[in-house]
Amino acid sequence: MNTNPLAALIQAQQLVGSTFKIDYEKVLVLTHDILKAQARGVAQNSFLLAVIPEINHSGQAHEILLLRVAGATSLPAENISLPTLKADLQNQYLTGAKPAESSQIEAGFGGLECRILGTFYQRDGKLRLGSDIESFASATSLKVYRPTGAALETIVNFVSPERLAAASEEARRLGLNGELPRFAIGSVRYSSTDQLHRGDAADRATFHLNAIDFLARRTAIFGMTRTGKSNTVKQLVSVVRRTSTDCGLKIGQIVYDLNGEYANANHQDKGSIAKVFPENTVRYRMLPTAGFELILNNFFIQLAEGHNTLRGLIESGKTARSADLEAFLNMDFEAPQKEECSSENDYQRQLGQYHRKVAAYQALLVRAGYEPPPDFKITFDANAGVRNKVNPSVDPANGLTPTQAYEWFQLARQIQDELVTATGADWIDPDTNVLMNFLLQKNDQGTYIPGFRLLQPYKDYHAPNRCTDVCDEIYAHLAAGKIVILDLSVGDPVQRERLSKRIARHIFNSSMAAFNTGSQPPHTVFYIEEAHNLIGLTESLTEIWPRIAKEGAKARIATVYATQEVSSIHPNILANTENILVSHLNNENEIKELAKYYDFRDFSQSLIRTQDVGFARVKTLSNPFVIPVQIDKFDPEKEKQAAKKKVK
Repeated sequence: MNTNPLAALIQAQQLVGSTFKIDYEKVLVLTHDILKAQARGVAQNSFLLAVIPEINHSGQAHEILLLRVAGATSLPAENISLPTLKADLQNQYLTGAKPAESSQIEAGFGGLECRILGTFYQRDGKLRLGSDIESFASATSLKVYRPTGAALETIVNFVSPERLAAASEEARRLGLNGELPRFAIGSVRYSSTDQLHRGDAADRATFHLNAIDFLARRTAIFGMTRTGKSNTVKQLVSVVRRTSTDCGLKIGQIVYDLNGEYANANHQDKGSIAKVFPENTVRYRMLPTAGFELILNNFFIQLAEGHNTLRGLIESGKTARSADLEAFLNMDFEAPQKEECSSENDYQRQLGQYHRKVAAYQALLVRAGYEPPPDFKITFDANAGVRNKVNPSVDPANGLTPTQAYEWFQLARQIQDELVTATGADWIDPDTNVLMNFLLQKNDQGTYIPGFRLLQPYKDYHAPNRCTDVCDEIYAHLAAGKIVILDLSVGDPVQRERLSKRIARHIFNSSMAAFNTGSQPPHTVFYIEEAHNLIGLTESLTEIWPRIAKEGAKARIATVYATQEVSSIHPNILANTENILVSHLNNENEIKELAKYYDFRDFSQSLIRTQDVGFARVKTLSNPFVIPVQIDKFDPEKEKQAAKKKVK
């Protein structure tokens, strides 16, 4: 039995011609219409194999050249080898023609120009692929074949032994045990017109993704709207989820869902990530919705974040500004730090003022109709002189109900001048004074102001049942290997951007802190739609999104970013992107930018011409060259069944 891995690549019935010119970069192939028809067509960008003729007889080969069809070429009249090659092809493979048909036989000859992708050879019983050719003989004619089926699968899924060894070591370092997981996501496709090489009788070749390529790596998905970017993202989410299940490794995924297509089923794919993995998916929204957690925080507990939200909402509106409103917007709810105070007494004074300000702010929220947490108490210190003036029967240090608190501050505001006289000190600081003005709807001169009513329209941005910061909650879900979907299709756009950036910063900082202290941060994968808005050319590399894309890998953070514009991504990030998947692009500027990377230049014409949904050109870390792939349609029912089998 012949076990030569090189011989297994050659399919005799798939002969398309012979080489008649070769150099270090390209090969010219003599072919014939009959041979092309027998091989079910030779599309542009097809893979071809060139080998010495003896392999058909002995089953042995020293090496095989891997070619990609770049286009057609004319047959030069001065090439002295062409008549011999034509005669050889006609005698061996085009027999049976009648004399009257000889002119038709001659007319069927043509030429193909092919680029050399590398050389397959064997060492230590293993198939290897060099990225060039070591030498060539100008006088030697090589037979050329178009591989299909299993042979083509070997080519497009080839990973060098060195890369496999490195990937296995990396997998062990990342916590993956056993065989490296690979998942089928599509099949080889050369052209938009695919009735021959992908027709019913065609032997298709399945393309697999190596999951290890995407962990702690950067992945770009480029393509125009409605050409399959979202479907590809869903496939990647599914691949990572299956990797997590198969390998027993917790891998958190967070999807920044700008259009709500991952969190919700739509009429096109009849399913969503959340429907396929219901037990492993947590969805967040900015506004209360059944089945979603609130992406927002509890304003009574996350004070600074709640105030930042109110500030952004008010500033983005058309509210008339006043001195009190400006003072409210500029307040700082960060607690004083002892090391920043001049003395212990100064620290205690500032701390007392801070607690009173917090209490007045919480009372203001209640007055504006914000629901406090169950059994919530507002606590602060007031000395005996103040308590006797405001309400002798109540000590705020013991805790006040929200209603008691705003009533207490209303009384304190009404007798503010008496408090100063009685205590001999300015017990109420300027910020607390403004908050009490909002409670009474009167400024220091007694003039009416809207006060607490300015806050009433924004009650839906408060999450009364949340006890922890939403950032901490999301990070815990990711550490547990959950899929977190942030549905950013609803809510105030300014707040959506601010909150999404805050969550990203928290995840990055938490994982980097674990990394810097020698701990193992959780595996996390970010999926970013409309990435040009976040990691574009104008973004500083010190901003959070560029930092995640550039530095996240060392903290086990992978980034998958999708956009229509190759040229819009920061070049420093794009140059360090290990995986690139591209569908249709609609202008030459984007094609030229893409052509700077790997061998995407070979696909410049087809990328701008073909608009078939899901028809992608794929370069992954493991693959040594770009592969044209028809990405499978994300099938929710199929994914559900696969998930159920794993559970059993």
